[in-house]
Formats: sequence, structure tokens, C-alpha cells
Amino acid sequence: MMPLHDYGHEWAEFLYHTPSEWETGGQAWAVRGGQSTTKPGYHVGPKRMDCFSIHIIREGTLHFISGDQAFAANKGDLFCMFPGRTYTYYRESACMELQLSWLAFDGPGCLPLLQEAGIEPDAPCLLKAWSPALQDAADSLFVLMREYTAGGMQQSLEMQGALMRFFSALVKKSGSSQPRSLQWVEQSLQHIELHAAEGITVEQLAAMAGLNRNYFSTAFTQQTGMTPLQCITNVRIAKAKKLLAETAATVTEIAYSLGYSNVFAFTRAFTRFCSINPTQYREQFKLKQQQPRT
Repeated sequence: MMPLHDYGHEWAEFLYHTPSEWETGGQAWAVRGGQSTTKPGYHVGPKRMDCFSIHIIREGTLHFISGDQAFAANKGDLFCMFPGRTYTYYRESACMELQLSWLAFDGPGCLPLLQEAGIEPDAPCLLKAWSPALQDAADSLFVLMREYTAGGMQQSLEMQGALMRFFSALVKKSGSSQPRSLQWVEQSLQHIELHAAEGITVEQLAAMAGLNRNYFSTAFTQQTGMTPLQCITNVRIAKAKKLLAETAATVTEIAYSLGYSNVFAFTRAFTRFCSINPTQYREQFKLKQQQPRT
């Protein structure tokens, strides 16, 4: 730990970071951080937050008040303050020692990251959240803040990397491994749209969602009205129609481009879905294009 300076009610190190334009173009960026050993009578607030700020309690108990809610965070716990809300936090007289670390950050992606870790504005305390990985990421951020000189892309990348490691350690420690249903369904649909032509399987989609195959298929069908396999087929056939209509690619080329093992498998799937084979579809499309418009 770096030497702490006396600020009256605490010995502390205050660190600041001015994010680069590249950093603020992303989803999250660090703003400030620090660490302190408080003195008896330590009291801050009421204070309205301008960004997100996480306090890690390294020793003792820190009490928080926000509106009509009161919280007590103990050694190893973590407390997050949210922008636009007012907080008061203090050390009780019975507390023999209170040591803190904190990290403030901002950006449009911060709230989803915190929610993924199980932290919400009305549930801001994460019990026993401290871990060596979390502390290591925080320490890396503090080192970079001490050494930061504006304008260096390398430092911006290092700051961003350390911040993402901090969030990764936070999510891992919280045990939040089951994505919310609407979120994983949306992500699965995006994966299908991007990778259906590469032969993505239902097993791979389930693994990416962190679910077993049977549960994934049942829940996906309930949310979308079609099975994962039907969805994959829909995307493949839509891409096939586009290629047949807008390119001169052969049916064989299209089959392999869409991840089918051979042209016969593609033709069977296309015919089953569209009631005509790929060559007939292309011919019908050309005829429609040749018809005079009225």
C-alpha cells in the first residue's frame, strides 16, 4: 500500500483518472479510486453521486444510508453507490478499525455489468465479494492511475483491460452464472443470425447460454415460439433465398456457404421449407423480376 496522507477524519490516498476519448467511446471507464484507514468519527455525506462508486470493506464495518434504506457492510463485503442517488456513510463509534478501498466508474454499460454481478440500486451490498482477483484488478487500476499521463493509447488500453478484469472478478465471485431468460434468448438469437451459416448446433447454443440442452430448447421455444433448430433453419433458408435471388452463385456454392455437408442435404431442407427446390425458387424470382410493374 502506498503512503496515506492525513485528511482530518481519515488517512487516505485519492487517485484520479481523466478517461481518453477512446475510453469514453466504450461502455465503461474508470474515473477515480483510492484507499483509506478511517479515524473515529469518520462521516461522509449526505453526498449525491455523479457516477457509480464501489467501496470494498477491507476491515471493520461501514454503515450506509440512502433514502429510507440503511445498510451495514462488513469486512470482505462490497457496497455500490449509484449516480443520481444521495448517500451518507460513516463509521460507528464501536468500530475499532475501518479500512476501505474504492473505485468510481461511469458509462452506459456499467449498470448491466453490475446487475450481472447481482448488484442493484435497491440491493447495493454484495456480501463476501472480496477476492484476490478482485483486489489484484483494483490494485492494477490504482497503479495505472498513479502513473497515468494523458494521451497514451497504451495506457488507455491497460486501464480498460484492468477495469474489465475487475468486473470479471466481481461477476465470478458473485456466482452469477445463470443469465436472465430474456437476455440469453436475445443473445442466442444473435448467435444464430451470425453463425447459422457456419453450422452452429443446438448443443453449442446451450453451452454458450450456460444451460443444459433440454432446458435450453424448452425455454427457447417458450420465449420465441419456435425450436432452436427451426430458428437455425429459418436463418439459413432466408440467407439461401437472398443468395439465390441476388447472386449468380451455384446451388452447390450456396449449400457449402451455409454450412450444409453437401448439396443434397441443402436441397432437401430448402424444398421441405419452401415447397420448391432452390433452382425453381431462382427461376420464379427471375420471372417475377421480369414482369412489368403496374
